[in-house]
Amino acid sequence: DAQVALSKCQSFCKSSKTCTVCSVDCSLSMTSTSGECQWVALEDCGTIETYNGPNGLIPGDISWKEEGLVNITITGPSNVWFGVGFNAEVMADQPWTIIINSTDVWEQKIGTCGSEAEHCPGYTLNKTITVLSNTVNNGVRTVKIQRGMIGASSNYYSFVPSDSSTINLITAIGSSQTFAYHAAHSNMIVSLLENQGSTCVCDRGANGKICEADGTGCKTFVKNCVAAKPNGVPDGSLLAQDNPTCNSRQYSGGLSCCINGHNLLDADQEIPPQLLKYHMKYRFWFQEYIPANNSNPNASHYNLPRIYQQTEANAGEYDIPPAFSLPNNTKIVGYSDDWPVGKLTPGTTCKGNCPDGDDCDCYHEIHYKWVESPSKPMRLIYAGGHCHAPSCISLTLYRNDTGAVLCEQIPVMGTGNVTNDKFDEAGYIAIPPCLWGDDAGLEPSILLPAGTPLLSIKKNHN
Repeated sequence: DAQVALSKCQSFCKSSKTCTVCSVDCSLSMTSTSGECQWVALEDCGTIETYNGPNGLIPGDISWKEEGLVNITITGPSNVWFGVGFNAEVMADQPWTIIINSTDVWEQKIGTCGSEAEHCPGYTLNKTITVLSNTVNNGVRTVKIQRGMIGASSNYYSFVPSDSSTINLITAIGSSQTFAYHAAHSNMIVSLLENQGSTCVCDRGANGKICEADGTGCKTFVKNCVAAKPNGVPDGSLLAQDNPTCNSRQYSGGLSCCINGHNLLDADQEIPPQLLKYHMKYRFWFQEYIPANNSNPNASHYNLPRIYQQTEANAGEYDIPPAFSLPNNTKIVGYSDDWPVGKLTPGTTCKGNCPDGDDCDCYHEIHYKWVESPSKPMRLIYAGGHCHAPSCISLTLYRNDTGAVLCEQIPVMGTGNVTNDKFDEAGYIAIPPCLWGDDAGLEPSILLPAGTPLLSIKKNHN
């Protein structure tokens, strides 16, 4: 709640010429009508007092707006258009972008077309930049522009050095002076340095590039995988396990390879010329909502906010490596070309006579610890995890203070008895969710106090 309140205040303050500082107060969050932390935008801060109440502090519960101007120099080929997008790794991040051609320099909001965002030109923004110079020398165009550090709205990037010392950029060049589909593109990171004194340098982990087979279209990334924090939250597994999904140097395949326009085929397979078109039809069942009234004090339905967390903690996916290497094949993709024989891969547990015994049984495990609702209680009505069959063993949600199991999901293999159960398809693996309520056969819903620590554990065969 504190971070949400601070973000709302900062958004307002950026659009106000008189606002210079934001203050967040959570001392009333348990008693206010909204049940949330309060924010105040001020012209001047005045006396600063520190709140040490039970609802938690955030780093910088007072935030000052940074004023000033930023100068930007961009160079590119003079015979085509080129552009730079700020605070983005792909077009779908919808960055504030500077586009340059032979006749103009303008601001564009790109990547705004849903599933087609990777190639969407977006729309032109109102001009907030001043072009200081625009020169051409030996086929290279150099443009120098100036702009205020704080963006005019959320559509514009704000240069706030105190928030981040690095900026992700995407770049592209066209095939003509007309702004259209790019001929080439790339991404990079720029670092901000202090004019005087020391600059804090942060290790963001290993890096590398993913490219097309011909070496073009390269991109690089480091995911925000949650680090291990055994005595606190959040606490994740992937960084501690050196999981290949967390950076492009180790990446062994996944969602980052599934980009619009890519065809994942073998080298000797031809890409079919036909465009596959299909239609989807949806049918929605619903029940009429009846609000509470004098004769019925309870409404017919609850409003159920959907809470989404990932056991892989911000990664969106992760690798389940083989349990161990074999004498005739010591390569573990994403880890090492020469993984020691007999050494288990990170996150793996085995029992029985491994690796060759018939009773050898291994599984890979990850976990995530967090606090979902620090200032308000939360009631569970439905819980459902996501686990790929057939390797999925279980997903379990615990209270991390008492150790109580809140929800455990075990895959169920269909037997084909569709006469008694139309969903019992042979060979089909279902993962039933956890449900609570007052209906027959359900356990009463679970009320979790404010600040309840949670633990999710996921196990898969490997």
